[in-house]
Amino acid sequence: MIKTSLKSYRKKTKKSSNLFKKSKKLHVNGVHHNIRFFEPYPFIVKASSGKFLVDVDSNKYVDYWMGHWSLILGHSPKDVKTNVRMQLENGWMHGTASKNSIELSETISKAVPVAEKIRYASTGTEATMYAIRLARTATKRKTIAKIDGGWHGYTTDLLKTVNWPFSKSESSGLVDEKYITSLPFNDLESSIKILKSKKNDLA
Repeated sequence: MIKTSLKSYRKKTKKSSNLFKKSKKLHVNGVHHNIRFFEPYPFIVKASSGKFLVDVDSNKYVDYWMGHWSLILGHSPKDVKTNVRMQLENGWMHGTASKNSIELSETISKAVPVAEKIRYASTGTEATMYAIRLARTATKRKTIAKIDGGWHGYTTDLLKTVNWPFSKSESSGLVDEKYITSLPFNDLESSIKILKSKKNDLA
């Protein structure tokens, strides 16, 4: 069944195959993020709208990934496109404080009252990096706990036990991991036991 599916996939995605060959010459592993690669090669997208992706061979896919789950309104929602076009007329990168960021923060604070102060980050990696620094500063402790299999971006502090087997290093170039504690996924009893054993240095 897998062989039949792969044969069908190759037949329907010939343009993607050719483009991916070019991409491999230009990009590491042919992609900008390892999670975007799958065998035999990823289809190459040319357009998206609503819940659909359309590849260069004009195949249409229902998208359950939605831009790393960030596109909660779907692809290219009309209201968002309209407002982006309006904002482009006033500039898209001011590099300084802006009225829009203040208004957005007010909206977020009303929706999430416990968000007393807000600091924006460009990526999830940066956000978790700042959160770790803040926790260590506030608690005066060093150890960080994370769930096995959890992905929190490329920050060195959390690049551990992402892929099975969890004992294997996720990358070369990582520093001492003694201040990272991993917790077994969906195992509350074991997690509590580990957290209690580390409580004196858990940030």
